[in-house]
Amino acid sequence: MKWITLIGDEKLTLESIKAIQYYGSIRSHDVWEGRYCVVYSDTDHIFYDYFDDDNWTSQYNDAEREKIPFASPHFIMMVYKSGERVKEIIQQDNFLRGIYVDNDSDVIAPIEEFIEMGMPMEP
Repeated sequence: MKWITLIGDEKLTLESIKAIQYYGSIRSHDVWEGRYCVVYSDTDHIFYDYFDDDNWTSQYNDAEREKIPFASPHFIMMVYKSGERVKEIIQQDNFLRGIYVDNDSDVIAPIEEFIEMGMPMEP
């Protein structure tokens, strides 16, 4: 499994993730507290893992933290198998805006810029 991290302010929660209509999905459900799953087929799904502890920020070095404009950032890891599916989701007209994306490969950028860059991530 691969992942990218969504970074936002206090409005970035699993509830904001759950409020999105995921085009083409067949169901979605809570896996456990802090983990939500959107299912597209038996082998295609996206997990959203919410991290609300301050220790998550310590995963970033000083240069990376400077790229994150939120005083108390919230983090949701988007865990996936298909990079193409993630790209479809992020480009949906109803997906979150005003957040940042960390692709775990030296890019931390506003989601709008991430989309303009062609969403660089492993396929």
